[in-house]
Amino acid sequence: MDTKEVEKIYNLSNLSLEGKDLELMTEKFNQVLDFIEGIFDVDTEGVPMTESIYNHKAVFREDEVFEETSREDALKNAGDKEFGYFRLDWKL
Repeated sequence: MDTKEVEKIYNLSNLSLEGKDLELMTEKFNQVLDFIEGIFDVDTEGVPMTESIYNHKAVFREDEVFEETSREDALKNAGDKEFGYFRLDWKL
């Protein structure tokens, strides 16, 4: 991942890079990606597949009805909006 991709992620997340070391942030992103890539190299030969947790007890609760959020309230902190919806700039 390069600095341009980090800038794009921050912009899409509406986060500011102001005051942050872009090179350091890029390095940290790459460390996480390298760690994740390493997970795929773990030898799982002979390890049985686990699809469910048998001792898990689901806790059910009653549904509670809340007053719905108005469109105006939902969009009041939006960085950019158009036609009553959140607007994202995908060309970053």
